[in-house]
Amino acid sequence: MIAALPLSPDTANRDHTSIALENYAQRHALQIAVCLRGLVTRQDFISVEFNGKQIVTQLLDVDSRHSTFIFDLGSVDTDNQALATAKELQFHGTPSGIRTEFTTGAATITTFEGRLAFEASFPAVLYYVQRREYFRVETPMLDPFTASGNQTGCDPFRLVLKDLSLGGVALRTTDSRFDDVEPGSILHDVTLRLGSFGTLQIDLEIVAPRKTMTASGELQTVLGCRFVDLPGTAERTLQRAITQLETKRLTVASRA
Repeated sequence: MIAALPLSPDTANRDHTSIALENYAQRHALQIAVCLRGLVTRQDFISVEFNGKQIVTQLLDVDSRHSTFIFDLGSVDTDNQALATAKELQFHGTPSGIRTEFTTGAATITTFEGRLAFEASFPAVLYYVQRREYFRVETPMLDPFTASGNQTGCDPFRLVLKDLSLGGVALRTTDSRFDDVEPGSILHDVTLRLGSFGTLQIDLEIVAPRKTMTASGELQTVLGCRFVDLPGTAERTLQRAITQLETKRLTVASRA
């Protein structure tokens, strides 16, 4: 029997980092498109490494239908020529404080808005280490999703969902009973009504209450909440709702 050699500190650290990074892996094309589109919208800079060289670039466009994206040429012609022949590209950076890493195959020369650019296919996996662990999606304005329940000794409440994630929800209300709610407060047996996606019965912990002003000038309270002991069946319902809502948003945006 051969004894296993202990891991060196460097190897152990790399393994630990890989495991931690895996928690932020995006593999679904829709989620990858959302992350890449964020880079486009914010005009963030990101580095591309290839064959011992590197350029700094910006993403210019994302085509979720064909799973491709376009990025700008670098400032040095010889580096651009080398990139055009590279078989693998490693993108990395910390735009807006969000660690972003992904690897693609070869890029091709294309044109975008009348100038030369590179085009590449989506990566198989994209690591997007954001401050929030969960991706959030805006909920419908028309026929809104709601959260209803009862507080001890109070009349029933009905709040409107502002956004939704696998980690929690943001609720908005003008109900004065929530004006001075304390972080850490628990809303028990809340009924989430998610339109065609169904109804969930859950507990919510209020973690980030804040005041905002509506477009009409009315003061409202927004309650950032996390799910408490979310059942697996509820998580699957939420995942389906989030994916379909974001798919619908991207479809509408592509037609605009």
